[in-house]
Amino acid sequence: MKIYAYGIIDSHHRLEEPIAGLYGKVIYNVSYRDIAVAVSELNEETKKIIDACILEHEKVVERLMIKFTVLPMRFLTVLNTREELLSMVEFYYEDFKDNLARLHNKVEFGIKVIWPADTIKKRITDAYHKTIRVSLPTEPPGKIFLEEKFKKYIIDKEFQEEADRCVIVVDDYFNKIAVEKKLKRLQTESLLLNASYLVDKDRQNEFSQAFEQLKNASSELKFLFSGPWPCYNFVTLTKGPAPVDYFNPGDILDRLLKPQEQ
Repeated sequence: MKIYAYGIIDSHHRLEEPIAGLYGKVIYNVSYRDIAVAVSELNEETKKIIDACILEHEKVVERLMIKFTVLPMRFLTVLNTREELLSMVEFYYEDFKDNLARLHNKVEFGIKVIWPADTIKKRITDAYHKTIRVSLPTEPPGKIFLEEKFKKYIIDKEFQEEADRCVIVVDDYFNKIAVEKKLKRLQTESLLLNASYLVDKDRQNEFSQAFEQLKNASSELKFLFSGPWPCYNFVTLTKGPAPVDYFNPGDILDRLLKPQEQ
């Protein structure tokens, strides 16, 4: 019998209402001091966990969020024994307590910004050609090679700087509302920004309104807005990573949102 873990909660008491987990197994708490891990049993004969179960995982975490502060664990977190589970909680107990206090009454929003990378790069390239003389075919190959390398460096630099300027403009819409943020720039040339924002629950509407203002202000950018979510991207472990990656920031959100982006 293995144990499937959904998240750390700020209570060591038994759940008052039954919650069904993966394959209909009942959720229960494994307590350590004043916190607990919400888990369900996973029989050896249970069929292989599939990606469709990710929705069930997320539903459990959202149900727990109604009454508790939750540190959501990544999808497919399976432990072999109760002792292994308690050992992990004991090791990270102070981290868990700090995170539970920090993330109390907060939710996460995700924003992805797509920009027309090809158009922007062409605009930068055209501007470069207007200010820099073009090499003649009769010039030494070494000189032409160096000029081409320099050209690429300048265009890439301008592209990065333009991205930074756009990210600042986008982030400014949310900067005063969010408590914390994580910004990833240019994960691909077209993905200008992949951002996660931590927001107080009582400011959710304000955050959504800020997004609508941003969307209406730009015709060149495309957006993917998601949330509110459990705080997947804001659990931090100061004692270092566990032997098994129990908390994989954003893993579940990327997998949940993938069908919508295709």
